[in-house]
Amino acid sequence: MQHKVLYTADIHGNETQYKKLVDYAIKIVADTVIIGGDIAPKPLLSNNYIKLQKQFLEHRLPKLLSPLKKELPNSKLFLMMSNDDCKANLDVLEKHSPGLYQLIHGERINLTKEFDIMGYSYVPITPFGIKDWEKFDLSNVPPNLNEEYENRKRTNYRLSGIKSTKFGWKEFKFSPDMEKQDSIQKDLSDKMFQKNPNKTVYVIHTPPNQTNLDQVLTKNHVGSIAVRLFIEDYQPYLTLHGHIHETVDVSGDFKDNIGKTLCLTSGNHDSGTKLAVLVFDLYNPKHADRIIL
Repeated sequence: MQHKVLYTADIHGNETQYKKLVDYAIKIVADTVIIGGDIAPKPLLSNNYIKLQKQFLEHRLPKLLSPLKKELPNSKLFLMMSNDDCKANLDVLEKHSPGLYQLIHGERINLTKEFDIMGYSYVPITPFGIKDWEKFDLSNVPPNLNEEYENRKRTNYRLSGIKSTKFGWKEFKFSPDMEKQDSIQKDLSDKMFQKNPNKTVYVIHTPPNQTNLDQVLTKNHVGSIAVRLFIEDYQPYLTLHGHIHETVDVSGDFKDNIGKTLCLTSGNHDSGTKLAVLVFDLYNPKHADRIIL
């Protein structure tokens, strides 16, 4: 038995990359195609940003993805937003789900008879401006990680920014009390996330901390401590990530292991025309290939 999966992330509205993804999926007859977050374009940050992303999701994305449905009607296509995508436009995406694709953030969906897929779009607070899909990483910090977490907040967190609305941007600031109430750690403690981890593929946009998958150009690690703790505790079958475009260039690898769990990233750059994808058999993911199209 074989189930061919094609995975990428961080396309950021690059239409050449979308076309390459669809063409390659058809060529290899992929059973499942997954786009793990950051799907819409990044125009210059202005009120137009939200509107331009909406137009892309409403008109361009369905046209770009529809050949996949036409040529491979039995294949599944999963996708989700992430930190550069405006949450105010989520309802536009939802019009085609399920149908053209299935949205997976916060959802547990059958991938095959044996496996489920689950998505998670949020990332730890970044140094960037858009805060739609950002959260504090931890609410309850293990004592041995307190120093690392405090340093991460001091060096990498920008607490003030903006969130998208139907009427434009609104100013937003994370407050200290939010840290205890709402975090990535709290989300991952939900029973739906913790169910059948050994038979679940988790698509989590942010990579786990201190791996080959979370290194920026300075070689600093910026991944989620909460995601790493979740993987250590629950040992999922497979996790798929994105977010840090350059990490494979820096670390030299698109794979890492946390205990028995295999963690993979596409390491895709949205600039230019080359698309980085992962291809693997669901039943044997350790032999995944990273291919540049």
